[in-house]
Formats: sequence, C-alpha cells, structure tokens
Amino acid sequence: MIEVNHLKKFYGNYRGIVDVGFKIPEGEIYGLIGPNGAGKTTTIRIILGLLKQDSGSVRIDGYAVPSELNKIKQNIGYLPGEVNLYGNMKVSDFLRYNRAFYKAIDVKYENELCDFLELDKTRKFRELSLGNKKKVGIVQALVHKPKVLILDEPTNGLDPLLQKKLYELVENERNKGRAILFSSHNLMEVERLSKRVGIIKEGILVEEMAISELTKYAKKIITVYDLSDKGALSKFEHTSKNNGKITFTIQRKQLKEFMTILNTLDYKDMEIRNPSLEETFMGYYIEGGK
Repeated sequence: MIEVNHLKKFYGNYRGIVDVGFKIPEGEIYGLIGPNGAGKTTTIRIILGLLKQDSGSVRIDGYAVPSELNKIKQNIGYLPGEVNLYGNMKVSDFLRYNRAFYKAIDVKYENELCDFLELDKTRKFRELSLGNKKKVGIVQALVHKPKVLILDEPTNGLDPLLQKKLYELVENERNKGRAILFSSHNLMEVERLSKRVGIIKEGILVEEMAISELTKYAKKIITVYDLSDKGALSKFEHTSKNNGKITFTIQRKQLKEFMTILNTLDYKDMEIRNPSLEETFMGYYIEGGK
C-alpha cells in the first residue's frame, strides 16, 4: 500500500506541491492527473525518496519514506517519463548491471519481458529510438517483481502498439496485487487503466473520484467549417466565429445523436479531437475549482 498524507514541498520561494494526499491499496491502479507543472512529478519524487518533503508523510507498506526507505526500496519499481541511461552501454550489459541492485533477479522473466517488448539487447543505449529507450525502462521497472509500481507519464514517446503492450503489462501487475500509481496528463489512458483518479491543480489535490464518475467529463471537441444549417445543432454546447467555424463540445452520451444530425447537413470540413485536461476540468483549472 502507498499512503500519502498532506505533502508539501517548496523550492525556495517556488511552489512544488502544497497539499497532496491519497491511499493506494494492493491490487489497484490510481491515476494522478493534471497538466504539466501541477505537481505530479514532485509528488512522485517524494514518494521515491528522491526529494524530501517540507511537511506531510509517505508510507509504503507501513514504512516511512525517506527515513525507512532502505527497508522497502527493493520492492519499488519506477518508470520515469524520460529514460536516460548510459549511452555507450549495450542494453544486455545494462540489464546485467541492473541485476546487481537486487537480491535476486529471475533472468527467465527478464528475457520474457524483453521478448514481449521486442527489445534488441545488442544495441547501445544511445543508438535506441525514444520508444526503445522506454522499453529498457519498462524492463528495469518490472524485472525485480516489485510490490509497488510508480509510473510517471509512462506513455511519453510510445507508439500505439507499444502503448497497448505497456497497458497489458500494467494490468498484469495489478492482477498480481501490486499497488500502482499512474501519473498522466492523458485522461483517456487514465480512464482505461485506473479505478480511482486524483485531480491535481497548482500543487493541491483538488478532487478524488471513482473512474465511473469520469464519464460525465468525457467529451469530444468537434469543429465544423461552413455549416449549412447552424440551427439544427443549436441544442449542443458550441461557440461560433465569423470565419464560418463552429466548435462544439459534445458529451460522450451525445456523440451518436450529434453525428446523426450532422450527417444530414452540408458542411465544408470537420475535425474531432479530445479536449485537454484544462478544457475537460474547466471548473478546476480555469474557474478556480475548490
């Protein structure tokens, strides 16, 4: 279990986090979401013992961090958003080096992870693409079979196929009873993996909710150009501009109805995108939240 209570951290006069707290039991993936600069990485670095909090507490399996970190660090796996290792070292040599940090590494399991990720162990790290560097980080995070797994923006730089493989590995770890913290600014991937989410804004955990509650926030931003009959879609939330562009904010449950009506109308072009976290949680990020 991971227990975080009222964490506070400042860098001189600059805010890191002000008040962050949550609990993650065994067998659960907890999503920590917020835009860049909200305090996600600071929180994670404190949990890992890489930073010392100004106040508040962290416990992993009952052990206090950082004072008792040596008693639990063998059971922590960590995947950062960017993986930077020894550039001139071959992947195979790095994995051999990594084994020295743990009491026992199952080399068969290590090979299974590498095969699953299609990781070329003969290449030097500096020769790897961003996605292949991340594969090395994934193996390093999982190979010692940690009880606690901490993932900081883990899909950065991953193509859709590798994202899918990462999701499968993370879900397997959850099924083994791991407590998993998954930080992201991507609402859809958090929704796919997590049971609960915490929303962090300007260093404060402003809301915590079950994943089922996120459905009311799940929306699409649809921009339509030169729409022939604007009145036909007036019931949907929208903003208009003089250049013939209308932007609609459509809830997931409204999407089918919206597209059915739109397909009966004439228009020049359209584009669909997922909203940013700021747009999705407008009440928290723009209007002030709690």
